[in-house]
Amino acid sequence: MGGKSKPAKGPKLLPTSSLKAGRLPSTGKKKKRPAAASGDGGEGGSGRRRKDKSFWGLLAAGAGFAALWAWNVWARAQQRQEDRRILDAMLRLPLAITEHAGCRMDCRFIGRGEIEQTLRSGRINPRKSQPALRTCPKYTVDAAVGPQRKNVQGVFAACPQETRVITVIDTDTNWPCGPC
Repeated sequence: MGGKSKPAKGPKLLPTSSLKAGRLPSTGKKKKRPAAASGDGGEGGSGRRRKDKSFWGLLAAGAGFAALWAWNVWARAQQRQEDRRILDAMLRLPLAITEHAGCRMDCRFIGRGEIEQTLRSGRINPRKSQPALRTCPKYTVDAAVGPQRKNVQGVFAACPQETRVITVIDTDTNWPCGPC
Protein backbone atom coordinates (compact mmCIF):
# COMPACT_ATOMS: atom_id res chain seq x y z
CA MET A 1 0.00 0.00 0.00
CA GLY A 2 2.55 2.47 -0.72
CA GLY A 3 0.39 4.68 -2.94
CA LYS A 4 -0.09 8.39 -3.04
CA SER A 5 -1.95 10.15 -0.29
CA LYS A 6 -4.88 12.31 -1.29
CA PRO A 7 -4.89 15.96 -0.21
CA ALA A 8 -7.35 16.75 2.55
CA LYS A 9 -10.61 18.25 1.34
CA GLY A 10 -11.33 21.60 2.92
CA PRO A 11 -13.19 24.79 2.06
CA LYS A 12 -12.83 25.96 -1.50
CA LEU A 13 -10.35 28.83 -1.68
CA LEU A 14 -11.14 31.65 -4.06
CA PRO A 15 -8.77 34.31 -5.34
CA THR A 16 -9.29 37.50 -3.37
CA SER A 17 -8.10 39.98 -5.95
CA SER A 18 -11.57 40.53 -7.45
CA LEU A 19 -13.55 40.21 -4.23
CA LYS A 20 -14.11 42.63 -1.41
CA ALA A 21 -12.23 41.76 1.73
CA GLY A 22 -13.99 39.20 3.86
CA ARG A 23 -16.90 38.51 1.51
CA LEU A 24 -17.68 35.37 -0.38
CA PRO A 25 -19.98 35.18 -3.35
CA SER A 26 -23.67 34.98 -2.44
CA THR A 27 -25.41 31.65 -2.80
CA GLY A 28 -28.74 33.33 -3.52
CA LYS A 29 -30.37 32.05 -0.32
CA LYS A 30 -31.71 34.57 2.15
CA LYS A 31 -31.79 34.00 5.87
CA LYS A 32 -35.18 33.94 7.50
CA ARG A 33 -35.78 36.57 10.14
CA PRO A 34 -37.63 35.54 13.26
CA ALA A 35 -41.10 37.05 13.55
CA ALA A 36 -41.76 39.41 16.45
CA ALA A 37 -43.89 38.00 19.19
CA SER A 38 -47.15 39.83 18.71
CA GLY A 39 -50.66 38.62 18.44
CA ASP A 40 -51.29 39.99 14.96
CA GLY A 41 -50.74 36.91 12.87
CA GLY A 42 -46.94 36.77 12.85
CA GLU A 43 -46.32 39.76 10.56
CA GLY A 44 -44.33 41.61 13.21
CA GLY A 45 -44.12 45.33 13.81
CA SER A 46 -46.99 47.43 15.06
CA GLY A 47 -49.65 45.83 12.89
CA ARG A 48 -49.85 48.72 10.39
CA ARG A 49 -49.86 47.95 6.75
CA ARG A 50 -46.88 48.99 4.68
CA LYS A 51 -49.15 51.13 2.51
CA ASP A 52 -49.99 53.35 5.49
CA LYS A 53 -46.33 53.88 6.35
CA SER A 54 -45.44 54.90 2.82
CA PHE A 55 -48.38 57.35 2.66
CA TRP A 56 -47.28 59.22 5.77
CA GLY A 57 -43.64 59.19 4.64
CA LEU A 58 -44.66 60.57 1.27
CA LEU A 59 -46.82 63.21 2.95
CA ALA A 60 -43.94 64.26 5.23
CA ALA A 61 -41.50 64.44 2.31
CA GLY A 62 -43.99 66.51 0.30
CA ALA A 63 -44.48 68.89 3.22
CA GLY A 64 -40.71 69.22 3.57
CA PHE A 65 -40.28 70.05 -0.11
CA ALA A 66 -43.17 72.54 0.03
CA ALA A 67 -41.60 74.29 3.03
CA LEU A 68 -38.22 74.41 1.30
CA TRP A 69 -39.80 75.84 -1.85
CA ALA A 70 -41.73 78.49 0.14
CA TRP A 71 -38.58 79.51 2.02
CA ASN A 72 -36.68 79.78 -1.29
CA VAL A 73 -39.41 82.00 -2.81
CA TRP A 74 -39.42 84.20 0.30
CA ALA A 75 -35.60 84.51 0.29
CA ARG A 76 -35.58 85.49 -3.39
CA ALA A 77 -38.23 88.15 -2.78
CA GLN A 78 -36.16 89.56 0.09
CA GLN A 79 -33.06 89.61 -2.12
CA ARG A 80 -34.94 91.44 -4.90
CA GLN A 81 -36.12 94.06 -2.40
CA GLU A 82 -32.56 94.55 -1.16
CA ASP A 83 -31.26 94.81 -4.76
CA ARG A 84 -33.95 97.37 -5.58
CA ARG A 85 -33.06 99.45 -2.50
CA ILE A 86 -29.35 99.52 -3.46
CA LEU A 87 -29.98 100.28 -7.14
CA ASP A 88 -32.49 103.05 -6.34
CA ALA A 89 -29.94 104.67 -4.03
CA MET A 90 -27.33 104.49 -6.82
CA LEU A 91 -29.80 106.07 -9.29
CA ARG A 92 -30.41 109.07 -7.01
CA LEU A 93 -26.71 110.03 -7.13
CA PRO A 94 -25.02 111.66 -10.16
CA LEU A 95 -23.59 109.17 -12.68
CA ALA A 96 -19.81 109.49 -13.24
CA ILE A 97 -18.40 107.52 -16.17
CA THR A 98 -14.74 106.57 -15.83
CA GLU A 99 -12.34 106.86 -18.77
CA HIS A 100 -12.23 103.07 -19.13
CA ALA A 101 -16.03 102.77 -19.06
CA GLY A 102 -16.36 105.54 -21.70
CA CYS A 103 -13.95 103.70 -23.99
CA ARG A 104 -15.82 100.40 -23.53
CA MET A 105 -19.18 102.08 -24.11
CA ASP A 106 -17.94 103.50 -27.43
CA CYS A 107 -16.48 100.23 -28.65
CA ARG A 108 -19.51 98.14 -27.55
CA PHE A 109 -22.18 100.60 -28.76
CA ILE A 110 -23.73 101.13 -25.34
CA GLY A 111 -25.17 104.57 -24.58
CA ARG A 112 -25.67 106.49 -21.34
CA GLY A 113 -29.43 105.82 -21.51
CA GLU A 114 -28.76 102.06 -21.55
CA ILE A 115 -26.51 102.45 -18.50
CA GLU A 116 -29.30 104.22 -16.62
CA GLN A 117 -31.79 101.59 -17.76
CA THR A 118 -29.42 98.92 -16.42
CA LEU A 119 -29.66 100.54 -12.98
CA ARG A 120 -33.46 100.91 -13.24
CA SER A 121 -34.34 97.40 -14.40
CA GLY A 122 -31.28 95.26 -13.60
CA ARG A 123 -30.50 92.71 -10.94
CA ILE A 124 -27.35 92.60 -8.84
CA ASN A 125 -25.12 89.61 -9.56
CA PRO A 126 -23.95 88.57 -6.07
CA ARG A 127 -21.14 86.32 -7.38
CA LYS A 128 -19.39 89.20 -9.11
CA SER A 129 -20.17 92.00 -6.64
CA GLN A 130 -18.09 93.19 -3.71
CA PRO A 131 -20.48 94.95 -1.31
CA ALA A 132 -17.98 94.88 1.58
CA LEU A 133 -15.51 97.27 -0.07
CA ARG A 134 -14.90 100.40 2.01
CA THR A 135 -16.05 103.81 0.77
CA CYS A 136 -17.24 102.53 -2.64
CA PRO A 137 -18.85 99.06 -2.69
CA LYS A 138 -18.73 97.48 -6.14
CA TYR A 139 -21.85 95.95 -7.73
CA THR A 140 -22.19 94.04 -10.99
CA VAL A 141 -25.65 94.54 -12.48
CA ASP A 142 -27.18 92.39 -15.25
CA ALA A 143 -30.04 93.73 -17.40
CA ALA A 144 -31.71 93.48 -20.82
CA VAL A 145 -31.86 97.03 -22.21
CA GLY A 146 -32.86 98.93 -25.30
CA PRO A 147 -35.43 98.12 -27.97
CA GLN A 148 -33.54 94.97 -28.99
CA ARG A 149 -33.32 93.80 -25.35
CA LYS A 150 -29.52 93.71 -25.49
CA ASN A 151 -28.01 91.89 -22.48
CA VAL A 152 -25.72 94.30 -20.69
CA GLN A 153 -23.59 93.84 -17.61
CA GLY A 154 -22.49 97.00 -15.83
CA VAL A 155 -19.98 97.29 -13.02
CA PHE A 156 -20.72 100.22 -10.72
CA ALA A 157 -19.08 101.69 -7.62
CA ALA A 158 -21.60 103.07 -5.12
CA CYS A 159 -19.57 105.96 -3.72
CA PRO A 160 -21.07 108.38 -1.17
CA GLN A 161 -21.14 111.37 -3.57
CA GLU A 162 -21.63 109.65 -6.96
CA THR A 163 -22.28 106.39 -8.76
CA ARG A 164 -19.21 105.50 -10.83
CA VAL A 165 -19.50 103.38 -13.95
CA ILE A 166 -16.37 101.22 -13.91
CA THR A 167 -17.04 99.19 -17.07
CA VAL A 168 -19.86 97.87 -19.25
CA ILE A 169 -20.08 94.60 -21.16
CA ASP A 170 -22.39 93.53 -23.99
CA THR A 171 -22.83 89.84 -23.08
CA ASP A 172 -24.53 89.02 -26.39
CA THR A 173 -21.70 90.15 -28.70
CA ASN A 174 -17.94 89.91 -28.24
CA TRP A 175 -16.89 93.25 -29.72
CA PRO A 176 -13.22 93.52 -30.76
CA CYS A 177 -12.10 96.40 -28.55
CA GLY A 178 -8.59 97.79 -28.43
CA PRO A 179 -6.77 98.63 -25.21
CA CYS A 180 -8.43 101.28 -23.10
